[in-house]
Amino acid sequence: MSGRHWAPVYLKAIVTVRQGDAWVDAGAYAASVGAPVHVLTAWNPDAARPSETVNRAANERLRADLVNRGLEPMPALGADPDSPHVEESWAVVGLSDDEARVVGAAFDQVAVFRVTASELAVLACREDWAVRRALP
Repeated sequence: MSGRHWAPVYLKAIVTVRQGDAWVDAGAYAASVGAPVHVLTAWNPDAARPSETVNRAANERLRADLVNRGLEPMPALGADPDSPHVEESWAVVGLSDDEARVVGAAFDQVAVFRVTASELAVLACREDWAVRRALP
């Protein structure tokens, strides 16, 4: 099944970034750094639902990959507003959309987020689709 069918679910996600001691909306974070922010995770690759321990280990490998690319990952969360589901993630500045998609695909993700001060976009990693919504 195409990951595109998940696009509406991903699009309504609440994405936050840890800035100092507080969790802030990813759009506000993007505004504060003056650049687009990509939010990536290694949690729940493809259709798999591994344990929290396995997900955290994979996400730590993702963090190391991002650091090796010269980036400074900040803790982030992607939350489903209709359920208690939350995925630990990393927010980074400095990737192109194509680079973010490649990293996401390397960790078997369906999609990654790109956030600006005014827009949240969901970018497919291994397919040719993207969806967007304006941020308040």
